[in-house]
Amino acid sequence: DGATISFQGRGPGGSSLPAFIKRKNWSNLRSEADAAILGNRLKAQRREGEEPPSKRRATTQLPSMFGQTPSAGSTAEPTRTEKAADESKPLTEEEKAKREVAEAWLKKDPKKGVVRYTFKTEGPLGLRFSKDVPPWILGVSDGSPAAKKAPRVPLGGIVIAVNGYELTEKNCQEAMQGLKKRPVVLDIDWPVDQVLPVVSRA
Repeated sequence: DGATISFQGRGPGGSSLPAFIKRKNWSNLRSEADAAILGNRLKAQRREGEEPPSKRRATTQLPSMFGQTPSAGSTAEPTRTEKAADESKPLTEEEKAKREVAEAWLKKDPKKGVVRYTFKTEGPLGLRFSKDVPPWILGVSDGSPAAKKAPRVPLGGIVIAVNGYELTEKNCQEAMQGLKKRPVVLDIDWPVDQVLPVVSRA
């Protein structure tokens, strides 16, 4: 049980080469075809001088805690003692200034092409991030708070702010600590290859 498939350029002088493929081997053939297509795309990008997507953004790395297992999201939730100790610390003048900027950010509507997500429930968000600055969303666990949002948090989206703190190379690690808190607000720049939702908040 199978089918005859012609392989372009595999025969003598670049002609087509017919071959009989059994049905049980179709999945392997499909995987090989997908790999060949990806390889051709990368070759075309190199010829055109275009960098692959993984190298188009800044390469400054975040701590490994922000890019671990898809189900874990960011990091372990802080204990009540840790939360109380953190909240009791007096803020420096610099921290007060940063907080004022963050509060002003959240009072404004999200930028065009950005969806603002608010998570209030305790526990992992179900997100996996890249180590870029700002980080890409590499994974969204099914059944997680991020997956249940409407619209669902998009793969390939870019987190540009956490709790109003814009993610830059200077403050990214510090701002990402806000993922431990609830509520947490993520401003996500929507992927250009996906249809932008009508809503700007979720």
